Amino acid sequence: MCKLDEILSEENYFEKSFLIDVFLNSQNRSFSLCSLIDSDSVAHTLIHANLVNKVCEKLEIQFISLTKEKLIRDYDEKIFKKIITHKILLNLIIESHKKLTVSMLIADINHHEVILSKL
Repeated sequence: MCKLDEILSEENYFEKSFLIDVFLNSQNRSFSLCSLIDSDSVAHTLIHANLVNKVCEKLEIQFISLTKEKLIRDYDEKIFKKIITHKILLNLIIESHKKLTVSMLIADINHHEVILSKL
């Protein structure tokens, strides 16, 4: 894929969306997948509903119910709105960058496994 440090240093980073390999990590277990980093994304990191069971099983984590449902538009700004009721918490690793305790909302996000919000 691409080198994250190079992308982050480019002047037009905030005008881009790109795919990058990421690792989800919990309890010394890891799950690799491809993620869309969308500089125009909402403030939330999303994981595809069809993938979350596999991730939870591999990482031995559980869904967490949200105290209040979230309503978001599709990542491509279509009018269709989605109600989000659950999330997962885990660590995220992209190349040498680590982000601890990332909250990932569970949603049907169509063409991507994970959509990361701005770094």
